[in-house]
Amino acid sequence: MKKVLSLVLALALVLGCMSIASAESDKIKLVVWSCTNELQGMIEKYYAPNHPEIEFEFQIYPTDGSAYETKVDNTLGVPDAAVSDEAPDIFTLEAAFVKHYVETDWTGDLKDIGFTDEELAVAFPVMAQIGQDSKGVQKGLSWQSTPGVLMYRAPLAEKYLGVTTPEEFQEKVKDWDTFLETAEELKEKSEGACKMITGSGDIWNAYQYQRSQPWVVDGKLVIDDELLDFEELCKTLEQDDLTQKAGAWGETWFAGMRGENETLCYFLPTWGLHYTLKPNCVAGWDAENPDSEENIKNATENGTYGQWRLVDGPVAYSWGGTWMGINAAKAAVASDAKKAAMHDLIKFFTLDDDFLTQYAADSGDFVGSAKAVETILANGGTPNPFLGGQDHYAIFASAAKLANGALMSEYDSTINDLWDKFVTQPYTKGEVESIDDAIAEFKNQVAAVITTISVD
Repeated sequence: MKKVLSLVLALALVLGCMSIASAESDKIKLVVWSCTNELQGMIEKYYAPNHPEIEFEFQIYPTDGSAYETKVDNTLGVPDAAVSDEAPDIFTLEAAFVKHYVETDWTGDLKDIGFTDEELAVAFPVMAQIGQDSKGVQKGLSWQSTPGVLMYRAPLAEKYLGVTTPEEFQEKVKDWDTFLETAEELKEKSEGACKMITGSGDIWNAYQYQRSQPWVVDGKLVIDDELLDFEELCKTLEQDDLTQKAGAWGETWFAGMRGENETLCYFLPTWGLHYTLKPNCVAGWDAENPDSEENIKNATENGTYGQWRLVDGPVAYSWGGTWMGINAAKAAVASDAKKAAMHDLIKFFTLDDDFLTQYAADSGDFVGSAKAVETILANGGTPNPFLGGQDHYAIFASAAKLANGALMSEYDSTINDLWDKFVTQPYTKGEVESIDDAIAEFKNQVAAVITTISVD
């Protein structure tokens, strides 16, 4: 009897182990690549606990230089490597290179894993446009939208311009001509103490959305007429001493955020509010306890917490963002169950109303679904004490609806750098007298660096 019982117990143990092994083997494996741990943290917090049927494998390749892009190229660009177990099923694409990858065959059409036109229509157009290839195929979706606005210090606007409301200030910056007039007025009334912006380079990310055409159209370099106006504006700002004559991301730039110099305005997107301006509003910001009473008291008394306001500014624009894309090679051979899992994951983070409203509440980030934003605004919006109670969601929503993502191209990063180096810098500093000479050299440089496009 003991032997029989032992055999029964042993058999039960074996069957139990086999059952566990079978359950593990039945899991759907999704390999996720990114250049930061942001998406991994979101999946682990919001998604994985409710999806035990999915096994996640995360690979983080930081964007030091072009390390992440090189890794993607060397994997997705090699047929055998692209379908290997180590290759990503889903990978993130940053604004600097998203257009490059969506124009390749390496990234798949999201409809191939089950997305419908009805689902895709929920995304903000600007972010959806950026995630499309030149044929309009949707290859990337973002959980965030990154519209840009103009952020200004209200006490300085009131002191020197007599402006007491965001509505009044918007009238002072409603277009670029008025923006320049206000900069001149600010100089006069502050006797040169207060500057409109840190440097003329601050306006580039916004001004480029003034164009009617991207850098490259039908394989040809296009220099939009608006870019000539941009150079004249930059030259006036610099030569008339209307800026701090410093670049972004430097000490002078951050000093203005802390109130250590009088800089009135910053052109920044959604992430710039939460991750740049706010944590730099005072020396000694407590990043570990940002909402603590002690931290806010210090930032208010010794910094600029509560002094900032948002307005639309001269033009609606977008700056930055992260998109989720799929590896076309692995999607093509994936089971229906795996395709469904890929679809569900991307849809959850980029289009799901319940998740995105919760994520907005948790992070303050501006989300990529127009529907979710409408829900947030209908539920009372997001009064922000850092902005003196102003609702940042309402302002960002306006910009997100107007920004034109079709102006972005896969060549932007390279061409923008060349334009700044060979046109903006020498021309605005007076190193080159003729704008035509500067543009001629710029064209020579573009032709030498990007041989796949035509330069007249």
